[in-house]
Amino acid sequence: MPKGNPQKAPLSSFEKGIKKRLSREKQAIEWIIGKYIVGVNSRWNSDNFPSTQLAKVVLNITGQSKSDFSSMHRLIREILMNWEKEKICEYVTTTKYAHCRKTKMIYYFPPEGLKKIKAILIDRHLDLIKNWDLSKTGEDLKTFVDTDDVMKTRENIIRILAFEILNFKNRIEESVSKFST
Repeated sequence: MPKGNPQKAPLSSFEKGIKKRLSREKQAIEWIIGKYIVGVNSRWNSDNFPSTQLAKVVLNITGQSKSDFSSMHRLIREILMNWEKEKICEYVTTTKYAHCRKTKMIYYFPPEGLKKIKAILIDRHLDLIKNWDLSKTGEDLKTFVDTDDVMKTRENIIRILAFEILNFKNRIEESVSKFST
């Protein structure tokens, strides 16, 4: 290789897919794991979280299958690495299971980092409330609430609804960008 400007290896299709999915779903995933971390911390005073646990939480809340675990775990690790750069969390260690190749990264969330997560969550809730306008979408509120939701907690209904709204927004932006190019 010539000196000076080292060439980067081209991204694999998996890496390209992760980058694209992260650009679309980052905000929603951050919201879900942020709410989970703050909730667990307030209930149990826990401040160490494995990346695998956070991936399982997101899969359960979004209703995705277990086959999506590896890509979701990768998205979670990317988000946690970004949060580490923003001083929201600190990397502690990576553990490897003895019986397989699987690894999990453990992150510590200091009190200052938890305050930042709470501020992010509050800002996103306020943005959602400010931008909530059913007349623009043409949807009726009844379409978002069906009879199966009666037994769910209010918090879970809001979490699922917020995730669906963010996905809807991302799909609209994606379709607009396809037509504009």
